[in-house]
Amino acid sequence: MCYRPLSRARLVLAGLLFACLAGILPAAGADADPWGDFPSMGFTDLTVADGLPNDTISAVAQDKAGLIWIGTFAGLARYDGYRLHQWDSDPDDPDRLPEIYVRSLLPLSDGGMLIGTGAAGLVRYDAATNHFQRISAQDGPGARIYAMTAARDGADDAAWIVADDGLFLWRAADNVLRPVPLRDVAGQPLNPKLFAVLEEPNGDLWVGGMGGLLRRRAGEAHFTPIKATGPAADTVNTEIWVIHRDREGRLWLGSGDAGVAYLMPDGTAHAVAGLTGPDGLAGRRTIRSMVEVPGKGLWIATDGAGLIILDPMTGRLRQVRHDPVLAGSLNGDRLRHAMLDRTGNVWLSTDQGVERYDPHANRLRVVPATPLSPMALSNPEVYTAHTDTRSRVWLGLANGDVDVLDLAAGRIDRLRLPPPNNGRDVRALVPLPDGRLLAAARGVAAIDPVTMTITPSTVPCLEGQIINVMIAKGQEIIAGSFDGLSRFNIGTGECRRFRHDAADPKSLPNDNVRSLTMLGDGRLVVGTAGGLAVTDGQGGFRNHRPDAGDPNSLSHAYVTGIAEDRHGRLWLSTAGGGLVVTDVEDLGGKPRFRSIRRRNGLPHDNIGGLGIDEKGRVWFTTPSRVGMLDPQSGRFTLLGERDGANLKFYVIRDIAKGPGGQILLGGLGGLTILDPDDDTAPPPAAVLRVTGMEINHRELPPALLPETGRRLSLDAAQRNLTLAFSLLDYRAPGDLRYRHRLDGFDQGWLDSGTRAPGASYTNLPAGDYTLRVEASQAGQDAPLATLSLPISIAPHWYETLWARLGMGVLTILAVFGIVQARTGALHRQRSRLEAEIADRTRDLVAANARLDMLASTDPLTGLLNRRRFMELAAAEQLRAGRHQRPLSLLLIDLDHFKRVNDQHGHRMGDAVLRTAAAILSGAIRGSDLAGRFGGEELVLLLPETDLAGAAGMAERLRQAFAATTTSLDGKDVRVTASLGVAAWRGAGESLDALLHRADQALYAAKHAGRDKVMVAAGVQPD
Repeated sequence: MCYRPLSRARLVLAGLLFACLAGILPAAGADADPWGDFPSMGFTDLTVADGLPNDTISAVAQDKAGLIWIGTFAGLARYDGYRLHQWDSDPDDPDRLPEIYVRSLLPLSDGGMLIGTGAAGLVRYDAATNHFQRISAQDGPGARIYAMTAARDGADDAAWIVADDGLFLWRAADNVLRPVPLRDVAGQPLNPKLFAVLEEPNGDLWVGGMGGLLRRRAGEAHFTPIKATGPAADTVNTEIWVIHRDREGRLWLGSGDAGVAYLMPDGTAHAVAGLTGPDGLAGRRTIRSMVEVPGKGLWIATDGAGLIILDPMTGRLRQVRHDPVLAGSLNGDRLRHAMLDRTGNVWLSTDQGVERYDPHANRLRVVPATPLSPMALSNPEVYTAHTDTRSRVWLGLANGDVDVLDLAAGRIDRLRLPPPNNGRDVRALVPLPDGRLLAAARGVAAIDPVTMTITPSTVPCLEGQIINVMIAKGQEIIAGSFDGLSRFNIGTGECRRFRHDAADPKSLPNDNVRSLTMLGDGRLVVGTAGGLAVTDGQGGFRNHRPDAGDPNSLSHAYVTGIAEDRHGRLWLSTAGGGLVVTDVEDLGGKPRFRSIRRRNGLPHDNIGGLGIDEKGRVWFTTPSRVGMLDPQSGRFTLLGERDGANLKFYVIRDIAKGPGGQILLGGLGGLTILDPDDDTAPPPAAVLRVTGMEINHRELPPALLPETGRRLSLDAAQRNLTLAFSLLDYRAPGDLRYRHRLDGFDQGWLDSGTRAPGASYTNLPAGDYTLRVEASQAGQDAPLATLSLPISIAPHWYETLWARLGMGVLTILAVFGIVQARTGALHRQRSRLEAEIADRTRDLVAANARLDMLASTDPLTGLLNRRRFMELAAAEQLRAGRHQRPLSLLLIDLDHFKRVNDQHGHRMGDAVLRTAAAILSGAIRGSDLAGRFGGEELVLLLPETDLAGAAGMAERLRQAFAATTTSLDGKDVRVTASLGVAAWRGAGESLDALLHRADQALYAAKHAGRDKVMVAAGVQPD
């Protein structure tokens, strides 16, 4: 961090503030977040299972392009959010990493990386050649390098290096490593074993190690040991592992076994209560790294005590440790490095992989259930929430449990309903006018919120019933169960029961009551599993059910939620018919129910429940998401992982608000705290970048990858192009959707995939194109980022305009000369003239046919190329639609094809592709279309073939692939294939949609273990 000189006023303020931290004064101010430490911190891990060379991580860095580099105990990796590229050591190859133990990383301005190893000294990665170079120097570090930092040494890259044997300066200009003498003012040598280094903007240099903290002022040659007295002495005067300057000018020091302390700009050392000394949260564990997270405090990585977060404004400390019960917990307590990337993510190096935390994914936060934390719930299944007048949050849980979150006291009180109300889910918590809280589970119990005493069987007529929903209006309690509806008057003790009676049209439509609401005019609306009921004022109900003959009837009988908005509209959620809205005033007659379903933009037709907030927005839950509909604009918002969503299932009955105004949602996994407006500052903008490229199957080094907007120029022989791209914010990459289009070649947008987004083109014609890529969040309309890459492919000489014009002129002149010569010839020469003209005409036809073949077929396999296949397939689709004939499509992917290239070389890979094409060509009819779709992916269009016939063809092809061996240079390779099959649904489905469904089936075949045939669903969606 940059050091800023502080004014006297700021210095006094900072001193008072950190007197609070040291325990001299009470901490001033309250935490702005009333939830404090209740929500858990969700981490996303990256481990060996994802492709890392080792789970013990020593360093993380972000290079110039935005990619993440990960140093491990067994190699180096580079990550773009989807793909991991590994490097390991090879002592026989001077261009490879010389040693697998990577201890530290420092990005360079040319896109390369400076690498400190555990035993091989300093290594430089050259992004222009993709090679590693070991930097050796006389008296250079021969053992491990502990840390590096950028040096302010002119315009070129330079770095300070600290190692087992001293301090060194590296300059990129000459690529030389120079030792820096470590001596005091008397010329006496100081302890050379260093762990940390920091250079100030004014040129002052700090180093820390076994000899404590040392300072060299700008312009001086000697170092001055820093000695402290008072509570911070044990920390400052011991071995120093971390030196960090914060935004307020404080110099933070992390020690080997005495916690953390800090120095103020005036040189005074200060302790932090609970953090300084061996009795602090870190104990005697080494402090390995520090990073400031905007709005989240100072994050301190320890070697065994987990992560410690200090809020400098309040002095509050939070320790985050591994919890084996909790999904998304910190993977391990041994942290070696912490890094803040350019889009705000925090990366942590642990012994169990890399952890990433997104501070901006806090629109949805979760209070989980784990027995290892007193700030967690007693049960992970949350069904209802209620906030009382004391700002306590009451939660109805599974198995008769009720948890009370006292946010002011920072604790959770745990209650359990006694018999006979125990053992069932608490699905309603209803306050009464006398202050008691009713808990509905198996029957109804009453809780005294002051004494926490529980009175069972409060409503006798509901005893033994399993309550699904309950509300209270004045002295009346209304409860819905699997056995109908009950209305109980607390004052009189009167209880009325309502059930379904097939002979009575005014009875409930079904006994399974799922939702209730009382309208403003006093009418009760009941949602059941068999329809909607509204009280008619005469002791009965007016029922509404689906009617296939009435388009204005209820879209689905199973009503899961009901809410009335401020405009006099009644909103319903259903278990298959989406959202439904009608006017309240029409409920007494024949209302017009208007449904909002998937075809209208709703993300799912199965809606679990809904609630309406103060702004009139409709919040709803799908099987795995939380969504919002703005009735004014008609726009949907679907919250995902980038917002913090991580539960399997969400529960919403109505809008329950927390003390801070957030919406409280139940779910299978804990309590979710939803910020309905999300007025926090957005994260820094991320870049959508090309992160990998192959031209004619040859990988480009990173420094040669094209930048957004800059033209990529290819020569006439470079016709095959494969690109990988990624949105480099690393925020829930699985929640992103990519699509691409090559203007001038593709007819429309193409799905780029979600696991490794990219694009592949084979045998592109010469010309000018523009590759456009969009990255969007699932459930959102506007793209998060776009990429535009102009591409030019030079023509062969015979494809140039001048060459073609010249050939035309020569042909015309030749024909004209021949005609003139033969016109005056004798009659006996006429036959020879006609023969020569015919020969030349045949040559021209053959040449044109050859050119057409080159433009329409894949040169490797002889199959149609992608462009020609799409043209012919579109014509077949029109023919099938015109004659109402079946049409099917197969997508074929050769399993583990990359492994063939890696193990046997690209020549064997090309041979395997030719073998696969031969199998395909030998199995199809003359009317079928076979093409190479890209890379190892083949495509087959089957006119006049239904789904069953296509599936049969696919199975025969699968068996043929599995039984065929490719031989080359004495080596035999057998490659299986995964096949996705889809049948055209008719004129309503585009060719791209048919390809997309076949691709989904292909993905399912590969996910099922490969060497499989999977068939896409053939039913037209509603």
